[in-house]
Amino acid sequence: MSETLFTKKSCDHSTSETDLVVSGDRLTLRVFAQAANSTERFERRDLSGTFTVDAAGEIAVPGIGRLPIAGQGPACLEGPVRTALAAEMDISATVTASFETRPPVLIQGTVISPGSYEFTPNLSVRALLAKAGADGGTADTALYRTLEARRRELRTLRAGLMLRHARLTAQRAGAQDLSLPSDRVKSLHTQLGRDRVHGETAVLQAALAETALRKARDVAIRADLENTLEIAKTRRNSVRARYALLSRQRDQLEADIGEDCRGRCGTSRRYDELRFDTLNGRLGDLDLTVEDAESRVSEARHALDRHDRDVAFSYAQADSKLALSVAETLAERNALDAEIVSVDAQIMDLGGTADSTIRVERRRGSQIQTLEVHKDFRLLPGDLVIVEPPDDTILVSAEGHQE
Repeated sequence: MSETLFTKKSCDHSTSETDLVVSGDRLTLRVFAQAANSTERFERRDLSGTFTVDAAGEIAVPGIGRLPIAGQGPACLEGPVRTALAAEMDISATVTASFETRPPVLIQGTVISPGSYEFTPNLSVRALLAKAGADGGTADTALYRTLEARRRELRTLRAGLMLRHARLTAQRAGAQDLSLPSDRVKSLHTQLGRDRVHGETAVLQAALAETALRKARDVAIRADLENTLEIAKTRRNSVRARYALLSRQRDQLEADIGEDCRGRCGTSRRYDELRFDTLNGRLGDLDLTVEDAESRVSEARHALDRHDRDVAFSYAQADSKLALSVAETLAERNALDAEIVSVDAQIMDLGGTADSTIRVERRRGSQIQTLEVHKDFRLLPGDLVIVEPPDDTILVSAEGHQE
């Protein structure tokens, strides 16, 4: 029955949005019936009462049932209830409906006194901020402006350090971009400008290109050293083989000479003996050549080892320098954080929240609508106002959790 009697079309009253019923409202419904055989009217207390609008936007009326009312003015109840009483209970009645109490507005975040505040008609965000100690209306103007300028400066500096930290971290990891979440990039664009962010990315890519060029050069140098070592080894092996061959020839010749002469050669020197002496001389010369070949192999191997040590040391030194830069950036950022907290505290003491992000969460039936608003935005009963630091501060907090 309520679905046919109670619709938006049944209510012709012009009502402003602030006077529309929302979940949590308490409505007073009074029913006046005409006495039998009399023109006098009296209140039917069994039918009158105060009713709370539930989360579904309905109230439960005795003898009638559940009626949807959210999104309409209280007066929109009067006609449907009067019609229902006549149809269901044969009662001719006059019905009035009005607000008993309305849900408070809530505020949380970076304000001095978060909590719930009584809703009043035409309540604005600015008025609520003043109640919660966050509007800066009583602040010393000169000091307030000085602190605000300093806070903006500090946050800009901090955004620059965030960007530098991202670049150094990416450089250490060998990443081709800053690898930042899109919301943080958006905040940096707002705080520093797109050119600054793109410039830092260009610096990163230039540093990575230089590192890649250096690695390629080191690889080429190592390849040359390895080639030199292989050449030295090949020459040494060739000399060794030549020395071994001559040694076998000399030993064989010596054995043959001993077998042929058997002590009867006397002082005459045979041709084979001259050959024997020649082989000994050549072997003596090859001894020096073998030593030189061994020396060159050793030098080539030492040069290769020295190159590997120098490259490893150089890379470790570069990484250590980057790590130190990251640590110094974090230290600078922590110092700025402390100063920002101090300035924010001074601004809060003056009652200020300039540059804060203000969001309103408003229930629309079973859905919650989130609005980013300005200070002159008009609030409705049950609204939740969330006052947050600027985007860069929020992202800083997120970054700190990641680290």
